[in-house]
Amino acid sequence: MTSPPPEIYRLIFHETPNPTVVTDDSFAIVDVNQACLDFTGYAREEMLGSMPTFLVNDPNTYEEMIQALDRGDPWEGELEAVTKSDERVFGRGATFPLVTDGERVGYAGIFIDLSERRRSEQTVNVLNRVLRHNIRNDANVVGGALSTVRDAISGVERELVDRAVDRVERLLDRAETARDLHELLDRSPAALSPTDLCAVVETTVPPLVGDETTLHLDVPGDPVRVLADDAVSRAVAALVENAVEYNDASDPAVWVDVETTPTEAVVTVADDGSGIEPERVDYLFGRREDSQLRHGQGLSLFFVDRLLEFYGGSVAYRPRDPTGCVFELRFRRVPASS
Repeated sequence: MTSPPPEIYRLIFHETPNPTVVTDDSFAIVDVNQACLDFTGYAREEMLGSMPTFLVNDPNTYEEMIQALDRGDPWEGELEAVTKSDERVFGRGATFPLVTDGERVGYAGIFIDLSERRRSEQTVNVLNRVLRHNIRNDANVVGGALSTVRDAISGVERELVDRAVDRVERLLDRAETARDLHELLDRSPAALSPTDLCAVVETTVPPLVGDETTLHLDVPGDPVRVLADDAVSRAVAALVENAVEYNDASDPAVWVDVETTPTEAVVTVADDGSGIEPERVDYLFGRREDSQLRHGQGLSLFFVDRLLEFYGGSVAYRPRDPTGCVFELRFRRVPASS
């Protein structure tokens, strides 16, 4: 295989859109790319020959880099870069030794500006906390007032208040789902561990199905371990709650099964209600924009979809024959020997 000409590496260095610095083996700057000059505001002559300490806000972070490079190891992590105008810019940096013919000849460092993403994340976090707190507080006040009024009235008026109380309870439930979604976004795949899916189903499902609905539960007798975490019960509960709440059959029934293949485990939740309009199927999981999601009010199914994606699995819907809905949760199985 023909090696690319040396000029190509210099071209890559200068055309890279992220600020990049090259130093000699004593850490003095010997070259910077145009992105670095644009980002920092320095002229090339101001930077060449200088130690790059002035580019890193935290001396301890800079010392960690130097220690790693002295050992011949790369360094990667979060840091605040400093510009000529004394701005602090949050981002992620990576530094690594440059080795030619087995000899260390210098070092390189690359910086990725994450300040805009950080501001967005901080704004979302604040809004999420404030809105959830306000929704819970206001809904609890409204719910308490409605309960007091309910005890003093009867007939049609009481039925109207009951409907209002039900809406308040749904609002509180959606606030909790929003909290779960926010926590999901902060999770790491390293948090996944072998989880007995049968135990989750057997403990989660029965309490959700009232006396007016017939429950058909079928799970294997032996444990079925999948990659998941403690949020898996929330996903199962969301589908079962929808199957019960939106089942308009005269004699409603819900079926919950756990089946396995060598590589997968599948939880199936079915009901015998009137089903979902075909034109709404594409909008069930929030994968497409729709301002009027109705089945499960959208948010709980959106959470289930994102959670199963996080697990490396999937959720799917199909109509039940002759009537009703079928939802399938697919999980990655953990080998019994693991």
